[in-house]
Amino acid sequence: MNFSRCFWPGSSEGSGTASACAGRLLRRCRSARPGWPHHLLYNLGRVTTYTVLGAAVGATGSFLSLASSIDLFQTAVMALCGLFIVLLGLASAGWLPFGKSLLACTPAMPFVQKTMNLFINSGSAGAWYPLGLALGFLPCGLTFTALLAAARAAMNAPDHFAGMVQGVLMMLLFGLGTAPALLVVGKTAALIGEKTRQRLYRLASLIMIATGCWFIYSAFRG
Repeated sequence: MNFSRCFWPGSSEGSGTASACAGRLLRRCRSARPGWPHHLLYNLGRVTTYTVLGAAVGATGSFLSLASSIDLFQTAVMALCGLFIVLLGLASAGWLPFGKSLLACTPAMPFVQKTMNLFINSGSAGAWYPLGLALGFLPCGLTFTALLAAARAAMNAPDHFAGMVQGVLMMLLFGLGTAPALLVVGKTAALIGEKTRQRLYRLASLIMIATGCWFIYSAFRG
């Protein structure tokens, strides 16, 4: 099994999330001056959630025998994820007339804002871990694709425990893949000038568009 296929999609999601949704929300909290412990605990919380979800779908997948159906469904989800990433990249660059609505991340955004308000103003770095735990449950196409891949891999496991372990490892790597971009954006957003920030957002937008095209190609290449 190629576990790198979970790490790199995670990196793509991290770039997209950082430049579109979570990164913007974290920048709103820069008045709290979060340090490295805050950001590390936040990402540890998200990775924990992904790992637990991986254990759940791995254990469940080991009981199933729907491989062909999941393969087809996963292909469709991956293609739709790629299309969404392309649209998100175009919106982030300001090249879509409805870009602001797309970047609002509705309907999840009200939940995100309420969750952040609940934890972010406590002043304690420890509060960022449960924040990461909660936001790890945010619906995302790439996360869904990774969970389907974990369930699909568990179907070929020799036993239920092995299926659960495969799910844990795949989603752990996926979560670790999302962390670098979120760490960089969360930590440096308040330290760089507005012009430099806009250039970085434009670069991230181009990376997102290229990543989305790659996902669409990967979904249909067979």
